[in-house]
Amino acid sequence: MVYISQPLHLRCLLRLATTTACLAAVAVCMLGWVPPAQAQASGNLPALGEATVDELSLTAERRLGRSVFHQIRRAGVILDDPELEDYLQAQSWRLLQTAVAQGQLLAGTSLPPEAFRLFALRDRSINAFALPGGYIGVHTGLVIQSQTESELMSVLAHEIGHVTQRHISRMIGQQRQSTGVMMAAAVLAALAASSSPDAAMGLLSLGQTVAVRDQLSFSRDAEREADRVGLSLLEGAGFDPQGMRALFERLSKAYRFAESDAPGWLRTHPLTTERITDVGSRLQLRPPATAVVDAIEFAWLQMRLRVHQDASVDGLRRIEAEWGAALAAPDQAAPQDRARLLYGLGWAALAARQADKGLLLVQDLLNTIGGLSPLEQASLSPMAARLEQALQMAKGQWSVAIRLGDQVSTSHPHSISSRIMMREAGQSAMASGAHNDALGRAQTYTAAFPQDLEGWRLLGRSAEASGRPVIASLAAAEAYALLGAWAAAIEQLERGRRQPESDFLILSKIDARLATFRTELLNEKPPSPAR
Repeated sequence: MVYISQPLHLRCLLRLATTTACLAAVAVCMLGWVPPAQAQASGNLPALGEATVDELSLTAERRLGRSVFHQIRRAGVILDDPELEDYLQAQSWRLLQTAVAQGQLLAGTSLPPEAFRLFALRDRSINAFALPGGYIGVHTGLVIQSQTESELMSVLAHEIGHVTQRHISRMIGQQRQSTGVMMAAAVLAALAASSSPDAAMGLLSLGQTVAVRDQLSFSRDAEREADRVGLSLLEGAGFDPQGMRALFERLSKAYRFAESDAPGWLRTHPLTTERITDVGSRLQLRPPATAVVDAIEFAWLQMRLRVHQDASVDGLRRIEAEWGAALAAPDQAAPQDRARLLYGLGWAALAARQADKGLLLVQDLLNTIGGLSPLEQASLSPMAARLEQALQMAKGQWSVAIRLGDQVSTSHPHSISSRIMMREAGQSAMASGAHNDALGRAQTYTAAFPQDLEGWRLLGRSAEASGRPVIASLAAAEAYALLGAWAAAIEQLERGRRQPESDFLILSKIDARLATFRTELLNEKPPSPAR
């Protein structure tokens, strides 16, 4: 279920939240049922398919989760950070493969591992949430505040546990005959809260706040079951299961006397004494775990996210003072610590628009990385190159940025930095006026990463600049499809089909995508009321 979390950084949520038609659409999505009197007026609501009274079918659950994900994406609240997203996806894949091995995900009766989608939201709060169908959102505040990687993974393992045990689909299936509208209102109210408390309260007027929270909170039995599954997944995937207890105890102690200020994850996953004791008891039955070392990328991502979290003038000064002092301290002589601090200071220099200073830090960083082990170099060199690429782009050094992107995509294609550097190489080619080069790069990129919205937007811009309107229409259609705007996607394809440059291959692709998008649009329409 979607968890109420405050605040969220939004740009265009108010327009979404105050649109009656949009609220009605999400409400009926969450309900999975259309009153006959409203069926024809609603227009574009997903038909959830057959489901039992007490549980959504897998098809219905996936379609519902995708619909809500599209709503959130259209609101502009999902953080465009391929590096962080690929890290979360890679580490959660370890948990999901463990779920398969342990029988938590069974073919035909559970969502397949590849159906799970991890995405990030820029927000200070310590929170994560699961949508139906395996969509899991992670607030950057959770990543930053986790003291170890295993603490972060314990939350993701817990959320995966809710999905594998089908807690979400059962809640929706049981409640959709009476509380679907209230639950849908909570989805949008949670997103609107930080931008406009008045708007949030207006949405929640569809149901009482306490009742909404009850609908969005799992039962004690479900929480314990998710904890049990999460612990098993953590251990099986090679993370430290003690990370779950450490996080629980730290959060419980910090917010014991300030419930109103507690992070969203605590408000929707109450940490009762019984629950913490249950986790501790389960851990006592396990043999002592071997030492677990965090992935080195984890600490580096935390540094960059801290810079982005507070990029104000005062915030950057505090960061530079803190990390600069740590860098000069005698106990920071270890190359790993020095490299991490230089990396963070480089991003701080970029945020402060001091690209030349940042490039000097990068040179020191690269020299420091050269003294690390080959394994550490393989992990960190691409991330350092990503920082250098961003600094070179800030200086307008497009050819250097392109070269760096090509180097990493060739030498470290599986790095979490590879995807964003490929895309930024295309952006640099576009900015330099090399539109045909940008077009070729964007075509290669979207073929490799078809779920990347910004990749399709780059393809559209480069195609327009290169005088290829058919390709531009195809790219616009794919971008609209990633937003769930099927009618707009169909319109773009039909426009492209009318272009004189269309050849057989392009027309064949357009026709295939038209068939797909028309089916998606048809599936979103509610069934006609019985006469």
